[in-house]
Amino acid sequence: MTYQESNDNNTLYHIRVKGHLDQKWADWFEGFVITSRANGETLLSGPVEDQAALYGVLDKIHDLGLPLLLLAQTECPCSSKKCERRGHCQECAAHYRERGGSPFCLREKSGWDKLCMKLR
Repeated sequence: MTYQESNDNNTLYHIRVKGHLDQKWADWFEGFVITSRANGETLLSGPVEDQAALYGVLDKIHDLGLPLLLLAQTECPCSSKKCERRGHCQECAAHYRERGGSPFCLREKSGWDKLCMKLR
């Protein structure tokens, strides 16, 4: 199976960096949800079209001088198999942002967050 065959709407990248990224960078990291954490880290979550696009995102992180802490390719971390926004991080984050919050799967101490901490 090639990378393109395995990269569907449920395959996402989660990138954790040291430092805080303001929401003003959201346009530069198009398609990614930016979530700042209380511990001084930022989680970027979203789909990547191909390996060239992934390297483009990593180059942007490098250009900002942010230390890369974690890069993981995963299925959507949403625990609800019935969620209509499952696998569409930008759409899901926009939905919750309008309501003054963030998706459960991207909040601190969620199952995904705990897994990321184990991977460190």
